[in-house]
Amino acid sequence: MSFKFRLQRVLDMRSQNEQEAAGRLAQAQSDAEAARLACAALEEVRAAGSVALAGAGVAPTSVAHLRAVGMVLEHLDRHIEVADQAAGAAERQAEISLTEYRDAFRDRRVLDRLRERHLESWTVEAGQRDRVAMDEIALTRFASSMARTGTEG
Repeated sequence: MSFKFRLQRVLDMRSQNEQEAAGRLAQAQSDAEAARLACAALEEVRAAGSVALAGAGVAPTSVAHLRAVGMVLEHLDRHIEVADQAAGAAERQAEISLTEYRDAFRDRRVLDRLRERHLESWTVEAGQRDRVAMDEIALTRFASSMARTGTEG
């Protein structure tokens, strides 16, 4: 007789849910990292533009050129703001995914522990059944050997 866990299908479903949650977490973390990098890249471009604008005071430049650089910087500021909001949203999604993964892990682990306890109980009971069976065999052999020695004597 082999061990069968009554809730094995539920445990399998929980394991699958945990794996899916882990995949979603990995994707959300990757998305958040990409959003942070995009925001950082825009900030670097913005910083370089600021340096160019500051350098314009030293080198002779036209007002139109300065105005164009200023508009580009304003445009970059808007993009940075949007990128920062996107990074924040991606971070929040990663946090939600992490919570979902932790919940899925906990749910699976609860059933895992229950399965382990059931297996342990089953193992103890199987050992007891084996001992009882062995005792019965030993008693039967002893009784038959006593019967043979009683008939021989």
